[in-house]
Amino acid sequence: MMKWIAPVGAALLVLVMTATPALAKKRKGPIEYGSWNVRVTPDAAAAAKGEKAAKDTLIMQQGVFRSETWYLYGFTSAGYTIHDKEFSVDTETRKYGKMHWSGLIDGDSIAGRMVWTTKDGDVLTYTFSGTRAPEEKTKKKH
Repeated sequence: MMKWIAPVGAALLVLVMTATPALAKKRKGPIEYGSWNVRVTPDAAAAAKGEKAAKDTLIMQQGVFRSETWYLYGFTSAGYTIHDKEFSVDTETRKYGKMHWSGLIDGDSIAGRMVWTTKDGDVLTYTFSGTRAPEEKTKKKH
C-alpha cells in the first residue's frame, strides 16, 4: 500500500517545480515600468537643516518619471534616461528649485540618491530605497 507514495510524491514535486515558473506573473514593459514605494532619507547635513525622512511613490512609465510627494510641491514630471539598470532624471519647479534623482533598479528593488538644489542655492542630499508597488487589478465593467 505504501509503494505508491514515493512515485506520486516525486511526480507531484516535478509538477510543482516545472509549473511554478510558468504560473509566475510576468511584468509588462521595461524593468523600470511601474510604481515604486520608497523611503527618502536626508543625509546628516540635510537633517541638520531640518529635513525629515518621508515615504514617497515614484512612478516610471513610458519614459516619464514623477515623484508623488514632490509633485504636490510643483516639481514637474520629467523624462528619465535609463541604461541597463541605472536611471537618472532632473525635475524642477520655479518656486523650490531643481532635483536630480539617480538610482539602480534590481528586479523589484530600487535604491539611489536625490540631490535637491533649492532656489536659494542650498544643496540637500537624500538617499532612497524601496520596492515595486503591487500592480492594481482593474475591475471589468459589466
